[in-house]
Amino acid sequence: GKNFASGGFVHVTGEYANRGATNRSLLDRRANPYLPASDPRNQNPDLNAARNYRQGDARINDVGFVVNTELPTFANGAQVYAFGGAGHRKGQGAGNWRQPKNSNNVRSIYPDGFLPYINSTINDYSGTLGLRGELSRWKYDASGLYGHNAFDFDITNTVNPTLGAASPTEFYAGQLKLGQAVGNLDLVRAFPLGAFTSPVNVAIGLEGRRETYGIGAGEPDSYRDGGVKVLDDNATTAKGTTTVPGSQVFSGFRPSDAGDHSRTNIGGYIDLEANLLKNFLVGVAGRTEHYSDFGSTTNGKASARFEFYPGYAIRGAVSSGFRAPSLGQEYYSATATNLLNNVLIENRTFPVGSEVAIALGAQPLKPEKSVNASVGLALAPLSNLSLTADYYHITIDDRIVLSGNFQNLGAFLTAKGFSGITAARFFTNAIDTRTAGVDIVARYALDLGSYGVSRFTGGYNHTKTKVTRIAPTPAALSTQQAVLFDRVEQGRIEVGQPHENIGLTLDHTVSRFDASIHASRFGEVQFRQSISDPKLDETLGAKWITDVNASYRLLQQVRFTVGANNLFDVYPDRQIKVGGANNSGIFPYNGISPFGFNGRFVYVKARYEM
Repeated sequence: GKNFASGGFVHVTGEYANRGATNRSLLDRRANPYLPASDPRNQNPDLNAARNYRQGDARINDVGFVVNTELPTFANGAQVYAFGGAGHRKGQGAGNWRQPKNSNNVRSIYPDGFLPYINSTINDYSGTLGLRGELSRWKYDASGLYGHNAFDFDITNTVNPTLGAASPTEFYAGQLKLGQAVGNLDLVRAFPLGAFTSPVNVAIGLEGRRETYGIGAGEPDSYRDGGVKVLDDNATTAKGTTTVPGSQVFSGFRPSDAGDHSRTNIGGYIDLEANLLKNFLVGVAGRTEHYSDFGSTTNGKASARFEFYPGYAIRGAVSSGFRAPSLGQEYYSATATNLLNNVLIENRTFPVGSEVAIALGAQPLKPEKSVNASVGLALAPLSNLSLTADYYHITIDDRIVLSGNFQNLGAFLTAKGFSGITAARFFTNAIDTRTAGVDIVARYALDLGSYGVSRFTGGYNHTKTKVTRIAPTPAALSTQQAVLFDRVEQGRIEVGQPHENIGLTLDHTVSRFDASIHASRFGEVQFRQSISDPKLDETLGAKWITDVNASYRLLQQVRFTVGANNLFDVYPDRQIKVGGANNSGIFPYNGISPFGFNGRFVYVKARYEM
């Protein structure tokens, strides 16, 4: 960074990171059904034990930078500022192991089976340019921003089984991309009014936004049906049955998936805030906006804070909200391999406006609408002690979610040109929800003089979300006894996140030394595997996770830090019913765990500031 002699500055930050993958799958000690029974490896399963699976974080390789700058102030008080950055990430995640005689394998290419990889290349960049100052007692801030993200998929160590022995083992599967351009103008001014004890603070603003979303098709071999049938056990003769076309683990985006979509949005707001009395602050705000694809909406907010005794205040707010469906929710479509009821199936997400989704009963997406109310206390009985407690209640109507996975649609989807795919889903305004909760936070600081300063923060949160309405299942799906939003999807919202969380932090600073310890208690969560059998539900118990770090400033510019995340190497409960007993214990942990399942992470850092 550098400060300019005449005012302003420029700061540049860069980072490079290379992280290996984690794998918490266990050894597969089952006898190999694709080996002769007399094979020594089947006589002693330990000889056959192999970690063919990978469950954990992806491998990543990152490089990125950000720039932040302000130019010297002009004579009229105006100032130009800018900030932005760019990033490039390459990652690799693993799919599910394909057994040698799996119908989606080509035995002549992978006689021992294979583990396919999804390789991602992600490019991000964004930049903002703005001008701020004061004119006729109005403080103004005008800015423009553009950001873009592109996500490319390359599938390796895989195969398109319908191409037979001629199949490549690497495929470019396509691209997702998103862009956003935003222009803002914000004006703020205080108007003295004799009726109030403080000026009325007025803020008004305008915003224009253009969003773009696109899907790029993959190479033809990544999705096409080459016509080769499943081969026999000796990989020589076709059995006459068909298999799933496309690159295994992630089939390429088809030309019918590809396209570019956009919309614009123009909005304006006004915000008024003033002290009606010396200890009574009131605010009201309103925002109206117009979407090119979803029409106009107007929303408002009212808030108040009353300090009934010095250091003791009550506060509250109520507001309405509006969220238009994202372009991705409207237009995303892709095929992926999913594990449903412990069976691997090819599942396709269809855009709501597609022929298939409409035939299955999909309706055009509507915007979500919400009402948010909160009330709380803010207490400061001592100069070094504060306590806040807030209750909140949020209702969301027409919430946009993914439908359940409609299975046994193979014949229907084949007739529509999607051979090998047996399940389908789409985005839908399927539910209304109600969320209620309480947040309590306490902060305390203790000055120990020459022994430093200790700061304690404790927080408690209790939140529950309830699905209050589920839309009826479309008539087109009634014959397969499907549910538009089944108990598995409902469980993700109602019990898939902890209802209770506790956070405790202690920081201590003395001279050049800093240390902290943070303990978090994550409440229990539940995973529902079956849409019909509650006996397969898994409950993961509450756990405490402890993070510690200590740092020492050796010189003015040099600091060394040592620390550990999850110091005591805590893992979530092992799943028994799902992925455990049903998969011979290969996958001991469920990804629904709120703190992951990587265990302890220990680090040493050195920092040099120029």
